Amino acid sequence: MSATNSHVSFSNSQGQEARGSLVKLTRQMVIFEVYNPYSIVQLSEVLNELRILQGARETYKGRAVVTGLINTGLMLIVSASLVDPWSDLKGLGPGPVLRRFVRGFVGDWEDATASLEKPFQIAVTNLRNFLQELSRWLEHWETEAGIGDHSEADRSLNFVTDVDQGIEPRLTTLYGEFEDSTKEIDRKRLPYHRAFAQRELHPLMMCSPFMHRAFNKPLGYAGDYEMVRMMIGVPWEGNNTFAKLLNASALRHEAPAAHRNRIDLLQKALQRETHRVVSSHNEGVKQPADESNDQVIPKAQDGRFEVLNIGCGPAEEIKSFADADPVSGAADFTLVDFNLETLQHVRENLIPSVQKARPDLIISTEQRSVHEILQLSIEGGPKESKQYDMVYCAGLFDYFRDTTCGYLIKLFYSWVKEGGLVLVTNVSPSHSSVAIMGLVLDWNLELRDEKVMRSLAPGLGLQQTYVDRTGVNVFLEIRKPVT
Repeated sequence: MSATNSHVSFSNSQGQEARGSLVKLTRQMVIFEVYNPYSIVQLSEVLNELRILQGARETYKGRAVVTGLINTGLMLIVSASLVDPWSDLKGLGPGPVLRRFVRGFVGDWEDATASLEKPFQIAVTNLRNFLQELSRWLEHWETEAGIGDHSEADRSLNFVTDVDQGIEPRLTTLYGEFEDSTKEIDRKRLPYHRAFAQRELHPLMMCSPFMHRAFNKPLGYAGDYEMVRMMIGVPWEGNNTFAKLLNASALRHEAPAAHRNRIDLLQKALQRETHRVVSSHNEGVKQPADESNDQVIPKAQDGRFEVLNIGCGPAEEIKSFADADPVSGAADFTLVDFNLETLQHVRENLIPSVQKARPDLIISTEQRSVHEILQLSIEGGPKESKQYDMVYCAGLFDYFRDTTCGYLIKLFYSWVKEGGLVLVTNVSPSHSSVAIMGLVLDWNLELRDEKVMRSLAPGLGLQQTYVDRTGVNVFLEIRKPVT
């Protein structure tokens, strides 16, 4: 469709409004260019009230999910999948305009169908058929076995786990075939494949609470605090056996499994750094053993470990830290997130739980977005008045382009004390659920390996990267030398 004299307007998940120039439009997706000095959008973000105007006519009004970002200086090329029904037929009656739209619909369908790769169609169809038959079979056997809402919890759980043991190998194989079938798809044709996969699989998969939340993103973005709770909790959630099995299968994918392991590694980093600061309270000590230098860490002024967490989410690693080590009582945490509901969850759940175990551990919260942080910094606003022993960001880099991540790392580095640590994480390109996440759940990530992580802020401090045992989490640590 022509983009002449056309534009796009929207509000992002933080309520900030923006306007862009329409580049390309199909029934499945929109591509537009937007002025982006302060990271106005991020990957997998829901754009609310997205309006597409072609001339004086409003073609689309609804939600869209960001599926791709390309930086061109201060401008950003945004690709987004269109979620809601089109509004282009409103007010149209019989006549030549309606007939033109019908011809356009048929032509779009023919183009989309011709663009689908056969291996992909087969993989989607096989997965759909298996899930469809499994759902019918389970519905029958739940009735025969007397499994339902009022069944004994242990009996229902045993039923689910027995079935899971039998179907898990076949379902894993079908997921693998789906992933393999996407590897040769031309990026330009991905929207057609995304639409086909969602049309065929959503009626079956959306009964999984985890998949439903991942796709619908009620807070406006993927990976929210409730999704984290699902990833680290009991997997058997859902209204029936089929839903529970699908939910558990989704949580077996490498990305959710890696998130659980990331919490463990963050906890260990917090322990290590707190011990470093506490031990330096009375006298200077050498850098931790994993650092290849002989620098002396300056004395901590009061023996408190001061840490800033940007994009904190539910901050489960702090709960693990408090449970694991009494030294956590010497920590002062400042947790920053743009989402008020997330911070309310932290205040109502994390803080009471942690302070019951470690009354001396201090947690404060602050509502602030990456957009605001970047805007204040670039426009020369007030600088961060406090210096921290550690600044970490676990999860946000999965959704931002390299330029934004590099700028954030430099900011974090300016906020840490000499001897202090900046720690950021990312998901690696090696994870095996890229297609399920991206094409079925509209959950796309910026994937980076160790080499790319080191290139985000070259020459800054003493850097080391490592990958966790899952092979999916990449960590970048930057130590600020003592001058």
